[in-house]
Amino acid sequence: MADLVDEAVVSWAACFLADPAPAAHAVSRAETAHRHRTARDLRRLTAPGTRDTEVAALLRHPDLLENIAGLHRPQLLELLSADTADRP
Repeated sequence: MADLVDEAVVSWAACFLADPAPAAHAVSRAETAHRHRTARDLRRLTAPGTRDTEVAALLRHPDLLENIAGLHRPQLLELLSADTADRP
């Protein structure tokens, strides 16, 4: 079971790196749930600085990420679009 969790986490991270839309949606949902410091902590995901962009250029390349990102993208998008009222 631990392998499945690790695979999902890596796949979701790849989705966030490759596509700014799910990343922005996740940051927005996190800010709603955890108002105190989430914006500062996660903003680098949606608005990387120059240094972040330089060191992560290959990590953000869609051709390199797609095989990993595609593994669990449907589940991630489903979770991101779920009604927050259904969440504890």
